[in-house]
Amino acid sequence: MSLHPADFIEKPPRFPVVDGHVDLVYDLMRRHPGIPFEQVADGQVTAQSLKKGGVWVLVAALYCADSHNGPASAAREMRRLHDYACRYLEWFALLRSPGEMAAALGGSGPPGIVFLVENADALLELDLDEVRRWGVRAVGLTHAGRNRLADGNGVTDPKGLTAAGKSLVRSIAGAGLILDVAHLAEPGFREVASLVTGPLISSHTGLRSFCDRPRNLSDPQVAEIARRGGVVGISAAPEMLVPGGTATLDDLFRQVDHVVQRHGPEAVGIGSDFGGFDDTAKGAEDHGGLPLLAERLLGAGYPAGAVGLIMGGNWCRIYGGIPGGPA
Repeated sequence: MSLHPADFIEKPPRFPVVDGHVDLVYDLMRRHPGIPFEQVADGQVTAQSLKKGGVWVLVAALYCADSHNGPASAAREMRRLHDYACRYLEWFALLRSPGEMAAALGGSGPPGIVFLVENADALLELDLDEVRRWGVRAVGLTHAGRNRLADGNGVTDPKGLTAAGKSLVRSIAGAGLILDVAHLAEPGFREVASLVTGPLISSHTGLRSFCDRPRNLSDPQVAEIARRGGVVGISAAPEMLVPGGTATLDDLFRQVDHVVQRHGPEAVGIGSDFGGFDDTAKGAEDHGGLPLLAERLLGAGYPAGAVGLIMGGNWCRIYGGIPGGPA
C-alpha cells in the first residue's frame, strides 16, 4: 500500500529532516526499475522510511557514471536520468523557491525534492539554464574517476582542474548554483576554493580523522568549508564512517560531533547517501534511524536549536529556505 503525500501532515516531526544527498534515482533504476517511488515497499529509501525519519526534503543526486564521460554520451545520459526522475518521482514536490521549501518543512504539502548533479562532465554540453529548470541547485564536478573537468577521489596521483573545469566552475558560481566538493580529489578542492568566494558544500562524506581514505575530508578541508559558511553532509555509508568492521549510529554521531566541536552546529548536516551503497550502519539502516540521531545529540547536551540546524536547518540556509530549527 503506497503512502499518500498528505499522510505526512498527520504529525509533523520535532526536527524536520533535510537530507543533503540521497541516491534515489540510482536506487530506483538499479533496484526498482520502472516502478514509481510511491509504490516501492522495501529498501533504504521508501515513503514509509521517510515518514518514520521525519524527512521533509531530499536533495536527490542525478548521478552520471564515469563510463559515460565524454561528448559522445555524457549529456545524453544526464538527460536520461532527468527524464527518469520526472517520470518516477512525481510523488514529491519539486522545490524551486524558498517559499516552497518553507512550505515543505512546515508540513503543508508533500515532501519536497531538490536535484544535485553528481559528475558534471555532461555540463560541458548542456545549458546551465536548462539544468536549473530541472530543479538542480548544486553541482559536484566529479565522481570517483577522471573526467574532462577534474580528477575524482579514486584517481592515483590526482591533478587539479582542467581549463574546461575552471571555466565551468566560474559559470556554475555565476549561475547561482552551489559547488559540491564531494568526490573531488584534494588538488581540485584547493583550486575550486581559490576560484569561488561563496559557500562550498560536501553533500555526502566522512571524515579522515575517523576513516582515513581519499574519499573522506581532511580536517583542513572541513575547516575551509566551515569558514565559508558551507555545510559538510555526514554520510551513513559504513565505508565512510569506519575503516573496517560494523558501523553504527554512534559512528555517525561521533563524526557529526567532531565537526560541531571544532566549527559549531552551523557547519554540519545529514548527507546520508542512502540508495548509493549496500551495507548499512546498525541503527541507521534507513531514514527511520535519524530521530535516534537527534535524541543522541540531545542526550549529549546539544540544545534543541542546534539539533534543528544539524537535522535540516543548515541545508535550508544553503538552499535558500527558512533558517534555523525548532526553538
